[in-house]
Amino acid sequence: MAVYRSDQAQLTFATEAAQGGDPEMIEGTLVGSGATGVLNSTSGFKAGSRSITVDGVSNTFVVGDFIRIGTIAGTAAQTVVEHEIRRIELMDSAGGNSTNTFTLDRPLAFFHANDEEVKEIDAIGGDATRNDKDKYITFIPGVYETVDTPDPEMSFEGRRFLGTQSKRNWSVAYPGQQTLTGSVSGIVLLNGWPLRFPIGKVTTIPNAVTGSATLNGAVKKGDVYVTLSGSHGVVAGDIIAIYDAANTSNTTKTTEVRRAEIVVTNVIKLNYPLSFDHITGSYVREQNSASYYDHEIVETNDLDTVSWHIHMKESSEDTDKNFDRRYVGGMIGSSTITAEEGGMVTMSWDSVNFLNMVHNQANQTTVGTNIYSGASISANMPRYGLMQAIDTDDVGMVKQTAATANDGSGYPNTQPYYFSQGQIKFFGQEFARIRSFSISISNGEEPRYYLGRQGNRARGPYEIKEGPREYSMSCSVVLPDASLDSNVAHGSATQDGALELFRQLLLEGDYGGSTAATARAGFTASLRFDRGTNDYIIIDIPGSTTAGSPTAGSNAVNSQGIFINTAPHGLTTDNPFQIDVDMLFRSMKINIRDTEPFYP
Repeated sequence: MAVYRSDQAQLTFATEAAQGGDPEMIEGTLVGSGATGVLNSTSGFKAGSRSITVDGVSNTFVVGDFIRIGTIAGTAAQTVVEHEIRRIELMDSAGGNSTNTFTLDRPLAFFHANDEEVKEIDAIGGDATRNDKDKYITFIPGVYETVDTPDPEMSFEGRRFLGTQSKRNWSVAYPGQQTLTGSVSGIVLLNGWPLRFPIGKVTTIPNAVTGSATLNGAVKKGDVYVTLSGSHGVVAGDIIAIYDAANTSNTTKTTEVRRAEIVVTNVIKLNYPLSFDHITGSYVREQNSASYYDHEIVETNDLDTVSWHIHMKESSEDTDKNFDRRYVGGMIGSSTITAEEGGMVTMSWDSVNFLNMVHNQANQTTVGTNIYSGASISANMPRYGLMQAIDTDDVGMVKQTAATANDGSGYPNTQPYYFSQGQIKFFGQEFARIRSFSISISNGEEPRYYLGRQGNRARGPYEIKEGPREYSMSCSVVLPDASLDSNVAHGSATQDGALELFRQLLLEGDYGGSTAATARAGFTASLRFDRGTNDYIIIDIPGSTTAGSPTAGSNAVNSQGIFINTAPHGLTTDNPFQIDVDMLFRSMKINIRDTEPFYP
């Protein structure tokens, strides 16, 4: 008997250009006599738009239609614009060729200009090669075993009516607010792909570049196509870095790396949507035999959201029985980075709130005397959507080569980061006897529900907003040798001595600055894990190289370092002496060096 097995299921993710816009391009099969039109907006529709206006309509669109937004032209090897599939949930129409306003089942993933095509489709279809090369939700967080899927929680509420015969029981139940919350625990990190999402943005710089190309026209976050000026020398398969502007210094922290998948004269199709806007004239440089890439993760006020895709096969691997679910608008609200002696560095996405979901469970109709005993619900299955399956050979870094679609070769083959290859420094001094640590990140996120029309039984959040950010850290420390401390009054006790953590507890981060505002500086910490030459992760607390110095009296309030909440030096049977330290800090950054060119 065929069954669905957990070892034939997978979670993949991708970054969204705007909250709720899952990035995927599908050509689709046009309906023979289906409706067509063009977008009507002089400024276009940006990524994240929940509705579109369409005019020049031929035939008639209806609620429930799947539509392709964006123009398709030529073969899979030719340049086209970004395109995507959405479902019409609500319509406001003047009829005929007049302007139609469509409320979509989920926000747009890409920018679409005025007069781009809108056409009715009824299946994924179209050019299979083009479709397969346009799957972007392929990244994995690492090695994981448990996923709490964010399937909608339906809050039914029983209501009572006076004068009924229901006695003390409620009379009728109505569905209420919906929530979609998931998590992934115990992720063994194979690279830094999942690290940035609870913190902010990531920028990437190759260690060696060449060339002199520039952007001919500004590009937007989420764009897949860029245009270069003049003679550029970029060919299909090249890895290119797109810099802040007319420099290569990463001044504004927006440098990113992509592969040129298709090159048609000066138009380049990238292997993955852009993470930042870039202005006209921004430098574009080719990788020059780069052996490694530097990635920097820094804080942002607005967090990028993610799309999740859950792909399940049943044991006979009959593709007709694939079960696919896609969750959109996911914000990593809380997260934990941990490691302990004898283990590996792991991360958990502890709480992830989503806006909505789609699935591949096709519409149901009433048949005979089955459970659908009422009227037919064909064409009205809530949250049903046309989307591609992210199969086993799609998983990993997007499109490893320019010539082929995803083939599974992008799956990370690196080793984990081991606790035994780590180093932790407090106050600039290495503490060699750390037995475990845990860093917790909380973004205080809040799903918000506003007055508005969603349609198709969807009553989930309209948006998810970040709240106050909170960091904390705990670790178990075996105290260093007592010989490192001095018993001489006012002596020269060292910061790596056995009693230093006790001193820091009592000092409360106050090192005698010149003013009350600058005195309480806190101290610094640095965690580093190496896998080899030019292959490491460094977590810096605080996120500034100048903040939190225990000897500096000029630090502003907003650059404070770490403060110890508790560090009880209790008496136990442990020898040597061991204490558990609980700490609070306000900022952090992460630097990664590895051989992965593309970070989502």
